[in-house]
Amino acid sequence: MNQALKFLQQELPPAEVVRRLVGTHGVSRRQAHRYIQLAQKATAPMPIPEKKAVFTVKLPRSLIGQVRRSARLSGMTISDWVASALQRSLPADSAHG
Repeated sequence: MNQALKFLQQELPPAEVVRRLVGTHGVSRRQAHRYIQLAQKATAPMPIPEKKAVFTVKLPRSLIGQVRRSARLSGMTISDWVASALQRSLPADSAHG
């Protein structure tokens, strides 16, 4: 979507944006059109999320059950819920360390 936005900001016609997205990024024409639709509504580029990795911890079963229930009730995945809880618990300066 960010690349589509960049092309549209260069005032390229949508057909040319589709051609470039298909050629340079290997997306389908249909997906390229979807990116253009999103880009036309966007006011700024979308942030690119940080890559994730697996992190295994051992927890009491009761705590695991509480985490699963809380995540489900909040409409979040378990991973997102745990990440949010950990971020709230850590000092602000340790976010990138």
